[in-house]
Amino acid sequence: MSSPMSPPMSSLYALPFRLRAFMLALCLSTPTIALPAPSQMQTSEAGNTYISGSDLAITTPVAADLFAAGGRVRVERDVGADAALAGGSVTVRGPVHQDLRVAGGSVDVEGNTDGDLVAAGGNVRVSDAARVAGSAWLAGGDVTLAGRVEKSARIYASNITVSGDIGGDAHLYGQQIRLMPGAKIRGNLVYASPNELARDPAAQVLGSVTREATPPGWSKAEGRHRGVSWFHPFFVLSMLLAGVLLYAVFPNAALGPQRAIRQYPLRSLLLGLALVFTVPPVAILFMVTVIGIPIGFALLLLYPLSLMLGYLATAFLIGGEVATVAKQPEPVSVKKVALFLALALIVLSIAAAIPFIGGLVMIAAVVFGLGGWAIWIRTTVNGGRTASH
Repeated sequence: MSSPMSPPMSSLYALPFRLRAFMLALCLSTPTIALPAPSQMQTSEAGNTYISGSDLAITTPVAADLFAAGGRVRVERDVGADAALAGGSVTVRGPVHQDLRVAGGSVDVEGNTDGDLVAAGGNVRVSDAARVAGSAWLAGGDVTLAGRVEKSARIYASNITVSGDIGGDAHLYGQQIRLMPGAKIRGNLVYASPNELARDPAAQVLGSVTREATPPGWSKAEGRHRGVSWFHPFFVLSMLLAGVLLYAVFPNAALGPQRAIRQYPLRSLLLGLALVFTVPPVAILFMVTVIGIPIGFALLLLYPLSLMLGYLATAFLIGGEVATVAKQPEPVSVKKVALFLALALIVLSIAAAIPFIGGLVMIAAVVFGLGGWAIWIRTTVNGGRTASH
């Protein structure tokens, strides 16, 4: 499962409100979707462990990969290979012998990671006892790096505090960046911030220090208004509730579009693009003619709903992939669908928290989902006509 770190993103900046928003949504939704005790746990023939539940404590060694998702996740013992974790709060104390990927409302990494570390959350902390043998990619509202990273580190957050040791280059992007007395960067430091770098005289940077230009749109004034966003916690929660209701009442309508995307990805993309960019002008054309005004109004009223359904279809697709990885038998219960859908919405919210690229990911989610709906509806209608004949 090992994979290279994310490609260089020198112009990306963390949006703290969005990160905090999706983490709050997770924390609020977890009690509703939590699985009943005991936690659901499976182990594959290869030794991989898949576990989900409201309160998880991994207190026995895991031989191979570990996949865990829940309201609260604690890893106390060794993980023999990779670990992929998600939850309202995640604490990793045991060593991970390959890569560690984690997302949560609060993330605490206290054990060693023998590979790369990728972590995102409202608050992310790499303690002074932690050592990362590879590189680190951290994103969140508040990120604290107190441990040692043997290779390079990239951090995107509102508040960044570095008091640990980074063996290679450091790329820091945030509103407030602080280098504490114990900080030591053995390579070059590249940073971008609307504020001056707060560097303690005892902090060491052995390479060069370069300040990149802050994008014009990323200003303190604008930052105060970023809360007005469709990635508000209530939006995430409403999408979760809408998805669960859709699955409970019309399971075929919830699962059909995701299957269409999986089977016809290119066609879904093209159809979705066509619908996204042609429906508004077509509605306006209808409204130009008196007789077409009702149709135009109907199209404009249904357009936002169709975008939401497209987004929801992609979330179901991501949740289905997570369920497949977790080896969940079919049919999947409503509670498990809610859990995997919530995790998918978290993944999309993490993507939305990355400016520029995040926007493209969100557009792609809507476009693919809308195309999936179009293919599924057409297939269903054609199937019904064939059956009637």
